[in-house]
Amino acid sequence: MIMKKTTLYTAIVSSMLSAGIANAAPTMSANIELNTDVYDKSVSETTYEQDGRVELTAYNKHTSGDNFIEGKGAIELKVDNSSYVADVYAKIGNSKWDVQVGHFEAINLFPKGKDTLVSNAGGVAVYEANLARGRADDGGQIALHFAPSDSLKIEIGTIYGDDDTNGDNKAAFSGIRPIAILSTDAATFTAGYESVKYDLAAGGDVSKTGYSIGANFDVSSANVNVAMTHLKDDSTGVDKEVDSFVINMTAGNFGLGLISSTEDNAGSETSVMTAYTAYTMPVFDIENASVTLAASYSTADDVAASQDDEILATRVRINYTF
Repeated sequence: MIMKKTTLYTAIVSSMLSAGIANAAPTMSANIELNTDVYDKSVSETTYEQDGRVELTAYNKHTSGDNFIEGKGAIELKVDNSSYVADVYAKIGNSKWDVQVGHFEAINLFPKGKDTLVSNAGGVAVYEANLARGRADDGGQIALHFAPSDSLKIEIGTIYGDDDTNGDNKAAFSGIRPIAILSTDAATFTAGYESVKYDLAAGGDVSKTGYSIGANFDVSSANVNVAMTHLKDDSTGVDKEVDSFVINMTAGNFGLGLISSTEDNAGSETSVMTAYTAYTMPVFDIENASVTLAASYSTADDVAASQDDEILATRVRINYTF
Protein backbone atom coordinates (compact mmCIF):
# COMPACT_ATOMS: atom_id res chain seq x y z
CA MET A 1 0.00 0.00 0.00
CA ILE A 2 2.83 2.42 0.92
CA MET A 3 4.58 1.66 -2.38
CA LYS A 4 1.35 2.31 -4.30
CA LYS A 5 0.84 5.67 -2.52
CA THR A 6 4.45 6.69 -3.20
CA THR A 7 4.04 5.83 -6.87
CA LEU A 8 0.80 7.80 -6.98
CA TYR A 9 2.36 10.88 -5.33
CA THR A 10 5.33 10.72 -7.71
CA ALA A 11 2.98 10.61 -10.68
CA ILE A 12 0.98 13.60 -9.40
CA VAL A 13 4.11 15.73 -8.79
CA SER A 14 5.51 14.79 -12.20
CA SER A 15 2.23 15.81 -13.84
CA MET A 16 2.26 19.16 -11.99
CA LEU A 17 5.81 19.87 -13.10
CA SER A 18 5.08 19.04 -16.71
CA ALA A 19 1.98 21.24 -16.64
CA GLY A 20 3.88 24.18 -15.12
CA ILE A 21 1.71 24.24 -11.98
CA ALA A 22 4.78 24.04 -9.75
CA ASN A 23 5.73 27.49 -10.96
CA ALA A 24 2.56 28.84 -9.34
CA ALA A 25 4.28 29.12 -5.95
CA PRO A 26 4.97 32.78 -5.09
CA THR A 27 8.52 34.10 -4.92
CA MET A 28 9.48 35.24 -1.43
CA SER A 29 12.58 37.35 -0.80
CA ALA A 30 14.12 39.63 1.80
CA ASN A 31 17.05 42.01 2.03
CA ILE A 32 18.76 44.20 4.62
CA GLU A 33 20.10 47.70 4.00
CA LEU A 34 22.05 49.57 6.71
CA ASN A 35 23.50 53.07 6.36
CA THR A 36 26.11 54.76 8.57
CA ASP A 37 26.43 58.46 7.67
CA VAL A 38 28.35 61.63 8.48
CA TYR A 39 27.05 65.08 7.42
CA ASP A 40 29.46 68.02 7.60
CA LYS A 41 27.45 71.23 7.10
CA SER A 42 28.48 74.87 6.71
CA VAL A 43 26.02 76.30 9.28
CA SER A 44 24.58 73.42 11.29
CA GLU A 45 26.62 71.13 13.49
CA THR A 46 28.18 67.98 12.04
CA THR A 47 25.77 65.08 12.49
CA TYR A 48 26.31 61.33 12.72
CA GLU A 49 23.39 59.15 11.71
CA GLN A 50 22.55 55.50 11.19
CA ASP A 51 19.42 54.09 9.61
CA GLY A 52 18.30 51.02 7.76
CA ARG A 53 15.50 48.64 6.97
CA VAL A 54 14.53 45.09 6.15
CA GLU A 55 12.45 44.68 2.99
CA LEU A 56 10.15 41.67 2.66
CA THR A 57 8.74 40.92 -0.79
CA ALA A 58 6.22 38.46 -2.22
CA TYR A 59 5.64 38.18 -5.98
CA ASN A 60 3.79 35.88 -8.33
CA LYS A 61 2.67 35.73 -11.95
CA HIS A 62 0.28 33.44 -13.83
CA THR A 63 -0.11 33.24 -17.60
CA SER A 64 -2.63 31.93 -20.08
CA GLY A 65 -1.17 32.13 -23.56
CA ASP A 66 -0.05 35.74 -24.02
CA ASN A 67 -2.26 36.98 -21.19
CA PHE A 68 -1.06 37.32 -17.61
CA ILE A 69 -1.85 38.50 -14.12
CA GLU A 70 0.87 39.36 -11.63
CA GLY A 71 0.92 40.69 -8.11
CA LYS A 72 3.52 42.05 -5.75
CA GLY A 73 3.63 43.07 -2.11
CA ALA A 74 6.63 44.63 -0.38
CA ILE A 75 6.95 46.08 3.10
CA GLU A 76 9.90 47.83 4.73
CA LEU A 77 10.56 47.44 8.46
CA LYS A 78 12.81 50.28 9.58
CA VAL A 79 15.24 50.55 12.47
CA ASP A 80 13.32 53.53 13.91
CA ASN A 81 10.43 51.13 14.61
CA SER A 82 8.34 52.47 11.72
CA SER A 83 7.15 50.52 8.69
CA TYR A 84 6.40 51.43 5.09
CA VAL A 85 4.45 49.65 2.39
CA ALA A 86 6.62 49.96 -0.73
CA ASP A 87 4.54 48.01 -3.24
CA VAL A 88 1.07 46.48 -3.31
CA TYR A 89 -0.24 46.06 -6.83
CA ALA A 90 -1.93 43.82 -9.37
CA LYS A 91 -1.18 43.96 -13.08
CA ILE A 92 -3.37 42.38 -15.76
CA GLY A 93 -2.83 42.30 -19.52
CA ASN A 94 -0.60 40.89 -22.27
CA SER A 95 2.47 41.82 -24.29
CA LYS A 96 0.62 44.68 -26.06
CA TRP A 97 -1.14 46.32 -23.13
CA ASP A 98 -1.72 46.01 -19.40
CA VAL A 99 -3.36 47.85 -16.51
CA GLN A 100 -1.66 48.19 -13.12
CA VAL A 101 -3.62 49.09 -9.99
CA GLY A 102 -2.45 49.68 -6.42
CA HIS A 103 0.62 51.22 -4.78
CA PHE A 104 3.81 51.26 -6.89
CA GLU A 105 6.40 53.41 -8.65
CA ALA A 106 5.92 54.34 -12.29
CA ILE A 107 8.74 54.92 -14.78
CA ASN A 108 11.66 57.00 -13.52
CA LEU A 109 12.04 60.25 -15.49
CA PHE A 110 15.02 61.52 -13.46
CA PRO A 111 17.36 58.52 -13.10
CA LYS A 112 20.28 59.30 -10.82
CA GLY A 113 22.27 56.14 -11.48
CA LYS A 114 24.27 54.93 -8.49
CA ASP A 115 22.67 57.39 -6.06
CA THR A 116 23.57 55.67 -2.80
CA LEU A 117 23.93 59.13 -1.21
CA VAL A 118 22.69 62.47 -2.57
CA SER A 119 22.40 65.34 -0.08
CA ASN A 120 21.43 68.67 -1.64
CA ALA A 121 22.43 71.90 0.12
CA GLY A 122 20.48 75.06 0.83
CA GLY A 123 16.96 73.68 0.75
CA VAL A 124 16.79 74.39 -2.99
CA ALA A 125 14.17 72.30 -4.78
CA VAL A 126 15.24 69.63 -7.25
CA TYR A 127 12.38 68.59 -9.53
CA GLU A 128 12.59 64.89 -10.38
CA ALA A 129 9.32 64.72 -12.39
CA ASN A 130 7.85 62.44 -9.74
CA LEU A 131 4.83 64.33 -8.37
CA ALA A 132 2.51 61.72 -9.88
CA ARG A 133 5.01 58.88 -10.13
CA GLY A 134 3.30 56.91 -7.41
CA ARG A 135 3.64 55.15 -4.07
CA ALA A 136 0.94 57.58 -3.02
CA ASP A 137 0.49 57.82 0.76
CA ASP A 138 -3.04 59.22 0.67
CA GLY A 139 -4.30 58.14 -2.73
CA GLY A 140 -4.41 55.25 -5.15
CA GLN A 141 -2.87 54.58 -8.54
CA ILE A 142 -4.00 53.30 -11.91
CA ALA A 143 -1.52 53.00 -14.78
CA LEU A 144 -1.97 51.86 -18.36
CA HIS A 145 0.93 50.46 -20.40
CA PHE A 146 0.97 50.09 -24.18
CA ALA A 147 3.56 48.61 -26.55
CA PRO A 148 2.66 49.75 -30.10
CA SER A 149 5.97 48.30 -31.32
CA ASP A 150 9.18 46.75 -30.03
CA SER A 151 10.83 50.19 -29.98
CA LEU A 152 7.98 52.32 -28.57
CA LYS A 153 6.48 51.96 -25.09
CA ILE A 154 3.85 54.21 -23.51
CA GLU A 155 2.82 54.57 -19.87
CA ILE A 156 -0.14 56.64 -18.68
CA GLY A 157 0.04 56.91 -14.91
CA THR A 158 -2.58 58.47 -12.67
CA ILE A 159 -3.17 59.31 -9.01
CA TYR A 160 -6.65 58.18 -7.97
CA GLY A 161 -8.07 60.56 -5.38
CA ASP A 162 -5.52 63.04 -4.05
CA ASP A 163 -2.21 62.20 -2.45
CA ASP A 164 -2.56 64.80 0.30
CA THR A 165 -4.07 64.54 3.76
CA ASN A 166 -5.02 68.23 3.37
CA GLY A 167 -6.89 67.59 0.11
CA ASP A 168 -10.69 67.52 -0.05
CA ASN A 169 -10.72 64.04 -1.70
CA LYS A 170 -13.23 65.26 -4.30
CA ALA A 171 -11.02 64.78 -7.36
CA ALA A 172 -11.35 61.34 -8.99
CA PHE A 173 -7.94 61.73 -10.65
CA SER A 174 -5.72 64.39 -9.10
CA GLY A 175 -2.64 63.47 -11.12
CA ILE A 176 -1.87 62.29 -14.64
CA ARG A 177 1.56 61.34 -16.00
CA PRO A 178 1.89 60.20 -19.65
CA ILE A 179 5.33 58.96 -20.73
CA ALA A 180 6.78 57.76 -24.05
CA ILE A 181 9.95 55.64 -24.32
CA LEU A 182 11.67 55.22 -27.68
CA SER A 183 14.45 52.63 -27.96
CA THR A 184 17.01 52.80 -30.78
CA ASP A 185 20.32 51.10 -31.43
CA ALA A 186 22.17 54.20 -30.21
CA ALA A 187 20.12 55.19 -27.14
CA THR A 188 16.83 55.05 -25.28
CA PHE A 189 14.90 58.34 -25.17
CA THR A 190 12.18 59.30 -22.71
CA ALA A 191 9.72 62.18 -22.66
CA GLY A 192 7.12 62.79 -19.99
CA TYR A 193 4.56 65.25 -18.68
CA GLU A 194 2.72 65.37 -15.38
CA SER A 195 -0.08 67.44 -13.94
CA VAL A 196 -1.31 67.49 -10.34
CA LYS A 197 -4.48 69.45 -9.57
CA TYR A 198 -6.90 69.24 -6.62
CA ASP A 199 -8.65 71.44 -4.05
CA LEU A 200 -7.64 71.76 -0.40
CA ALA A 201 -10.16 71.10 2.35
CA ALA A 202 -9.30 74.40 4.06
CA GLY A 203 -9.62 76.37 0.83
CA GLY A 204 -7.34 77.05 -2.10
CA ASP A 205 -5.89 74.50 -4.48
CA VAL A 206 -2.78 72.67 -5.64
CA SER A 207 -1.86 73.17 -9.30
CA LYS A 208 1.48 71.88 -10.60
CA THR A 209 2.67 70.88 -14.07
CA GLY A 210 6.02 69.50 -15.17
CA TYR A 211 7.96 68.16 -18.12
CA SER A 212 10.95 65.90 -18.60
CA ILE A 213 13.17 64.68 -21.43
CA GLY A 214 16.02 62.22 -21.05
CA ALA A 215 18.31 59.72 -22.67
CA ASN A 216 20.17 56.57 -21.67
CA PHE A 217 23.13 55.25 -23.67
CA ASP A 218 26.42 53.39 -23.40
CA VAL A 219 29.86 54.92 -23.75
CA SER A 220 32.41 52.13 -23.91
CA SER A 221 31.84 50.10 -20.71
CA ALA A 222 29.87 52.87 -18.95
CA ASN A 223 26.11 53.42 -18.92
CA VAL A 224 25.07 57.09 -18.99
CA ASN A 225 21.84 58.86 -17.99
CA VAL A 226 20.95 62.44 -18.90
CA ALA A 227 17.68 64.19 -18.01
CA MET A 228 16.27 67.73 -17.90
CA THR A 229 13.07 68.78 -16.13
CA HIS A 230 10.89 71.87 -15.66
CA LEU A 231 8.23 72.47 -12.99
CA LYS A 232 5.62 75.23 -12.82
CA ASP A 233 3.78 75.57 -9.49
CA ASP A 234 0.70 77.80 -9.61
CA SER A 235 -0.88 76.54 -6.39
CA THR A 236 -2.72 79.04 -4.19
CA GLY A 237 -0.20 81.51 -2.78
CA VAL A 238 2.66 80.03 -4.81
CA ASP A 239 4.50 81.31 -7.87
CA LYS A 240 7.43 78.96 -8.39
CA GLU A 241 9.41 77.43 -11.24
CA VAL A 242 12.15 74.82 -10.95
CA ASP A 243 14.61 73.74 -13.65
CA SER A 244 16.73 70.69 -12.89
CA PHE A 245 19.36 68.65 -14.70
CA VAL A 246 21.09 65.34 -13.97
CA ILE A 247 23.91 63.46 -15.67
CA ASN A 248 25.50 60.30 -14.33
CA MET A 249 27.44 57.23 -15.34
CA THR A 250 27.80 53.73 -13.95
CA ALA A 251 30.69 51.46 -14.88
CA GLY A 252 30.70 48.13 -13.11
CA ASN A 253 30.65 48.75 -9.36
CA PHE A 254 31.51 52.45 -9.69
CA GLY A 255 29.12 55.35 -10.18
CA LEU A 256 29.46 59.12 -10.54
CA GLY A 257 26.82 61.81 -10.98
CA LEU A 258 26.06 65.53 -11.06
CA ILE A 259 22.78 67.33 -10.29
CA SER A 260 22.06 71.03 -10.77
CA SER A 261 18.84 72.88 -10.07
CA THR A 262 17.54 76.46 -10.13
CA GLU A 263 14.47 77.51 -8.15
CA ASP A 264 12.63 80.75 -8.93
CA ASN A 265 10.20 81.85 -6.21
CA ALA A 266 8.31 84.91 -7.48
CA GLY A 267 11.53 86.37 -8.89
CA SER A 268 13.83 85.28 -6.05
CA GLU A 269 16.28 82.77 -7.52
CA THR A 270 18.39 80.17 -5.72
CA SER A 271 20.48 77.34 -7.13
CA VAL A 272 22.23 74.16 -6.05
CA MET A 273 24.84 71.84 -7.54
CA THR A 274 25.58 68.39 -6.14
CA ALA A 275 28.25 65.87 -7.11
CA TYR A 276 28.01 62.29 -5.85
CA THR A 277 29.86 59.02 -6.21
CA ALA A 278 29.71 55.45 -4.96
CA TYR A 279 31.70 52.24 -5.18
CA THR A 280 30.41 48.77 -4.23
CA MET A 281 32.61 45.94 -2.98
CA PRO A 282 31.70 42.31 -2.28
CA VAL A 283 31.92 40.94 1.25
CA PHE A 284 34.46 38.09 1.34
CA ASP A 285 33.20 36.98 -2.11
CA ILE A 286 29.91 36.03 -0.44
CA GLU A 287 27.03 36.04 -2.90
CA ASN A 288 24.34 38.71 -2.36
CA ALA A 289 26.40 40.63 0.23
CA SER A 290 28.12 43.95 -0.41
CA VAL A 291 29.50 47.13 1.14
CA THR A 292 29.14 50.45 -0.68
CA LEU A 293 31.25 53.54 0.02
CA ALA A 294 29.50 56.74 -1.05
CA ALA A 295 30.04 60.49 -0.87
CA SER A 296 28.14 63.63 -1.83
CA TYR A 297 29.31 67.24 -2.04
CA SER A 298 26.78 70.03 -2.56
CA THR A 299 26.90 73.84 -2.73
CA ALA A 300 24.01 76.31 -2.94
CA ASP A 301 23.94 79.98 -4.01
CA ASP A 302 21.76 82.89 -2.88
CA VAL A 303 20.06 80.96 -0.07
CA ALA A 304 19.14 82.36 3.34
CA ALA A 305 21.96 82.80 5.86
CA SER A 306 20.34 80.20 8.12
CA GLN A 307 20.55 77.54 5.41
CA ASP A 308 23.51 75.19 4.97
CA ASP A 309 24.94 76.36 1.65
CA GLU A 310 27.60 73.61 1.67
CA ILE A 311 27.22 69.95 2.68
CA LEU A 312 29.79 67.17 2.53
CA ALA A 313 28.26 63.79 3.30
CA THR A 314 29.68 60.28 3.43
CA ARG A 315 27.98 56.89 3.79
CA VAL A 316 28.88 53.27 4.35
CA ARG A 317 26.04 51.01 3.23
CA ILE A 318 25.78 47.29 3.96
CA ASN A 319 23.46 45.21 1.76
CA TYR A 320 22.56 41.56 2.20
CA THR A 321 19.91 39.70 0.25
CA PHE A 322 18.70 36.38 1.65
